[in-house]
Amino acid sequence: MPTNVISGNTAQFVAEFLDINGAITVPPGGVLNIVYPTGLTTASTSLTMTQQNTFFTATWSSSVSDLGNATWNITASGSSAPQAQGDLRIITP
Repeated sequence: MPTNVISGNTAQFVAEFLDINGAITVPPGGVLNIVYPTGLTTASTSLTMTQQNTFFTATWSSSVSDLGNATWNITASGSSAPQAQGDLRIITP
């Protein structure tokens, strides 16, 4: 189920990474990847996440996106496999 984000607002992402046994692990970094609608096509951005203790955070501004659906995923630095993913719906104010 997508999370609604009002156009022009920001969405904050917080991630904590777990190892194969479910224990908290701290990778060298985290990356937030977002694909969002622009006109008749899509654009993408990758944001380096900021480490705060064992958590990684990033903020994305929906002002760069047109109305519609965006997808996101979070990966640990050095990994191509997403550790978390989801959908946003950019809606009118």
